[in-house]
Amino acid sequence: MKELKVFLADESEPIRQQLERALSLVDGCKLVGTASGGSDAIEVIRSLQPDVVVLDTSTSHREGIRVLREIRKEVPVAQIIIFTADPSVVLQEVCLEAGADFYLHKTQIQDLIDILSVQLGERTP
Repeated sequence: MKELKVFLADESEPIRQQLERALSLVDGCKLVGTASGGSDAIEVIRSLQPDVVVLDTSTSHREGIRVLREIRKEVPVAQIIIFTADPSVVLQEVCLEAGADFYLHKTQIQDLIDILSVQLGERTP
């Protein structure tokens, strides 16, 4: 069976729990780690080399874009999915220019699942 290693970085514990439940519905997705903030995540992501990083840019320290750029440099092959409550078109453009592959609103959990399912379909064992 194919496996997709996923890392979640979101400061909201309820959101992380909701995402963990959603990921458990996708055969082949393996949650390899979580972090409450972006800076906490960088070292772990560097060592785990996940296939997908789900990142909220709206951290308490407002460092999400910097973290996005660092993750893109450190793990260039990873898919980076911004999963945020901020509907700003400007932030979306900045994130996509900084290297995010997708920009989703936190209400778009089904879209997240669909993206992961497509990734699993494209991967080879």
